[in-house]
Formats: sequence, structure tokens, C-alpha cells
Amino acid sequence: MSIEITEDMIFQCFAAARQADDSAETALSFVDVEEYESQVMYPEFARWAEKAGYPKLATLFRKVAGEEKLHAVWLRNLYADMGVPPRGDDTRRAVEALATIKANCDELIALNPHGVVEKALTVAIRVEEREYSDIYPRFRDQADSEGDGRAAEVYRRVVDSERQHAGWFETALADFRRNAVAEPVPAGV
Repeated sequence: MSIEITEDMIFQCFAAARQADDSAETALSFVDVEEYESQVMYPEFARWAEKAGYPKLATLFRKVAGEEKLHAVWLRNLYADMGVPPRGDDTRRAVEALATIKANCDELIALNPHGVVEKALTVAIRVEEREYSDIYPRFRDQADSEGDGRAAEVYRRVVDSERQHAGWFETALADFRRNAVAEPVPAGV
């Protein structure tokens, strides 16, 4: 028996980085989440798009995955002794949610490829908007308040990048909704 895959279900695959009292612990959570997005979530969205017949959208998801990895690298450069960050509870939950979806997704893609891809794009927008408008500005402000200008600058760059990702996904979704037969992808991607 297959299950219907909803936007809210896919949004459960979003792992939010957590702010801690100590900026180094905040950085660990940030790197954990950014690496999850780059290695798990966006590659899975790319697989869905590819399987549904939208290779250019798959390329967009992979491009964003690569940039999410870059965000982790930027912060790792400031915390050279970080090592492998522990997997946060939210990330573990997101991995489990994605595994549940993955078990049913291939069948659903065969039945409704347009719907699955549209939901992935919608969730990607929600993820990126939350990161650039709420989560990472708080991390930037924490670094600023602790006098860590280098970390604050990294978070500023990440906020700008996440805003750009949201814009790419918004453009792709608008194009997709206008013409799901032709394969949309935003200019410059």
C-alpha cells in the first residue's frame, strides 16, 4: 500500500540548525544541517526531478546542494578543530522522514511526476526562506554579539546565498506551473 506524499510530509525532511549558548556549538549544528542538505535532501530532490523527466530541475537541486556544502566549508574554515559534527535530533528526524518518503516516492513519481516535483520545489522555497529570514540571521547576530566578526561575515554570506536559492526555486516553480511540459530552469543557473 502506498501513501500520498504531501508538501508537509516533504517539509519534515527539513532539518533546522539549532542555536546554542556557545557559538561553536551553534556552528556544529549549522555544519550538520548544511551537510545533510548537500548530501541527502537536495540530492534526493534531484533524483525525484530526474526520475520525473525534469533533468534541468535536477541540475538546479544539485547546484544548490553544492552550495550548501560550500556553506559548511566556509564555517569549517573558522573552526578547524570541529571534526565531524554530531548528528542533531532534528537532522536524525529529517533523515528518517526522507527514508519513509523514499520508500513510496518512486511509485508516486510514476503516477504523478508533476505533483512530486512541484511539492519538492515548494518545500525548497520554504526551507531556504526560513534559513535566510529567521535561522541564520540569529546565528549572524550571535557571532556579532560575541565579537566574532569572521563568523558573522560567513553567516551574512550564507544568508545572501540562501536568499538567492529561494529566488532560483521561486522562478523555477513559477515557470514549472506555467508550463510543466517544457522544462523550466531559472536564468543564470
